[in-house]
Amino acid sequence: MPILLQYLYAIGTFQGLLLAGLLLFTPNVIYASRILACWCVFLAAGLFSVLVIQNGEIAPYNLWIVWTGFLPASYGALLYLYCRHSVLDEGFRAKDLLHLLPIASCYLLNLDLTFAPDILKQAYLQGIEQLSVRFTLGMFILYVQAFIYAGYTAHFIYHYQQLAQNNFANFNPDIFDWLWIVQGFNFVIWSTKAAAAVVTENLVLIVVGDFLIVVLIYTIGMAQWRNPQLFKIAGPVKENSLEPGSDSDTKATGALDEDTRGSLLETVVHYMNSQQAFLLSELSLQRLSEAVGISTHHLSEVLNQEEGHNFYNFVNSFRIDYVCERLKVDNEIKLLDLGLEAGFSSKSTFNSVFKKHTGMTPSQFRNRNMR
Repeated sequence: MPILLQYLYAIGTFQGLLLAGLLLFTPNVIYASRILACWCVFLAAGLFSVLVIQNGEIAPYNLWIVWTGFLPASYGALLYLYCRHSVLDEGFRAKDLLHLLPIASCYLLNLDLTFAPDILKQAYLQGIEQLSVRFTLGMFILYVQAFIYAGYTAHFIYHYQQLAQNNFANFNPDIFDWLWIVQGFNFVIWSTKAAAAVVTENLVLIVVGDFLIVVLIYTIGMAQWRNPQLFKIAGPVKENSLEPGSDSDTKATGALDEDTRGSLLETVVHYMNSQQAFLLSELSLQRLSEAVGISTHHLSEVLNQEEGHNFYNFVNSFRIDYVCERLKVDNEIKLLDLGLEAGFSSKSTFNSVFKKHTGMTPSQFRNRNMR
């Protein structure tokens, strides 16, 4: 192995262990951070195992190499669990252990290698194709689980993005943008790793894949350490209390007829304007439904089918209109103070929502109106 790569793998190993320690022992550690710490330890162990392969031979740490060989079979599950527990801020659940099945299957299929590493050494020296069918099956599981969990994680992100938009008026939409970027990066990584396995263990693809995995995990890890609530959308989020809403913006037939939906919409809009309910930072679909005397299901239907908005966009349109009107008459007001007054919970959320609705930042809008 070139000396530069040895240094890179050594640095990656050290950083993984250091980051795992930071995530585990920082005060107020959440469960998602512990999952990420476990992921960092697994990655560090895998990087170290690469270091012990020297000059086409397996170094004296045969057993260590065998034990770490199938650790990547847990990466898909760990990413899914990290995303889930970050968004929902849940603690440990017994059924989380089911996600250990892929990695457990890989090791159970290859118990002979686990306890007799000389078999692996001999096969490695003769050519990796000489390994048993069970080893090949284990590697197949390792790659397949990554793509299955990629799809599973994508479904989770989409599902909760819809739930958030239909139930909360005050979360940062950039959270889901970042989650989709992470998911896309993860797919590229495993596509590269799979290509490396197909193209007769191509060294360049292997190194690129390993490098991208290190970048992904350590970038998320550092961000999570700095902000433990990095991907939390709202709290507490309990799926059975949320209204899924409708993905359609058309006036499709629902439980209510069109005249009833129109009448209910007038009631809701009147309440929002007269009571300025949008100024409440913790306004949710459930709170608004209780205030206007409409069930959450009917209110969601009214907004989606009659108004053409989900709850998130509906409420924030009032907030942005309020901010714009205030800026037209008072250009001296501090933007952050105005954003918090309008009901936004943070500067980042305010800036993100304002730009999505107007196509410009609050500062740009104010400067334009000062001319």
